[in-house]
Amino acid sequence: MNMKSQLLAALSCSTLALAAGNGPYDASHSADITLPKHTIYMPNTPPENTTLPVLIWGNGACSANGTLFGNLLTNIASYGFIAIASGAPDGNGQTDVQLMKDALDWIEENAGGGGGKYATVDATRVAVAGQSCGGLEAYQMRDDPRVQYLGIFNSGFLDVGGIGGILGLPGEGPETIEEVKLPVFYFLGGETDIAYPNGMADYEALSGVPKWVGNYPVGHLGTYAEPEGGAFGVAAVNWLSWVLKEDASQAAWFTGGGAEEAGWEEVSSEGLEDLLTFSA
Repeated sequence: MNMKSQLLAALSCSTLALAAGNGPYDASHSADITLPKHTIYMPNTPPENTTLPVLIWGNGACSANGTLFGNLLTNIASYGFIAIASGAPDGNGQTDVQLMKDALDWIEENAGGGGGKYATVDATRVAVAGQSCGGLEAYQMRDDPRVQYLGIFNSGFLDVGGIGGILGLPGEGPETIEEVKLPVFYFLGGETDIAYPNGMADYEALSGVPKWVGNYPVGHLGTYAEPEGGAFGVAAVNWLSWVLKEDASQAAWFTGGGAEEAGWEEVSSEGLEDLLTFSA
């Protein structure tokens, strides 16, 4: 079984029964007729006293199943976010970066509109992230002025040559890191993660922007199939709460030893003191 098949098999439970999340708002996923190739995660009852920052998410294995990472994304939504995954619920086929662009266009058109379901969505606070192939797609959003932060999960630029097209992978080599001018957080799976050398090399080569890297040593498949996305889910919520909600209490997880206490290894960072004021 190849890595793509392993990932799809490991995450299949996420498509069966998605929890409401352990945040303050019960959350779930849905489809919207105006965005048929995506899956939308958000609180079941959007809070009136807070706005919902935006996460655009790309799935591992270039999968167009928008519920593949459902445990992770439902939990993120339960903390007061809207997350849009490439691919319809239980969809099939492959994704590309255009789906991320379409999701962000849709957010701009629908956020705050007329007091409806998406009235509390804040289109000015946006992070783009993804796992494995989805991380490569997230990198491709680096020049979109609407994007403020990138999250790279079990991924990193790699020179795949001609086979990249066959596998459906974005064909950008390691030198492309020089084009990334946004803050990037790397969440990797340790030395047994096939993307470990690529992600670590990207972190080291990335310059001129705030950055963070940590490894939870479970390999490429992470903990996404666990309830709420497991350790990677905790890290993702902490990251988004800090960078998009400006929750200063989450900063210590990244800069004060919180990640290490939670079992993350090879933690390193640079420039995080300027994170919330950084301008590309």
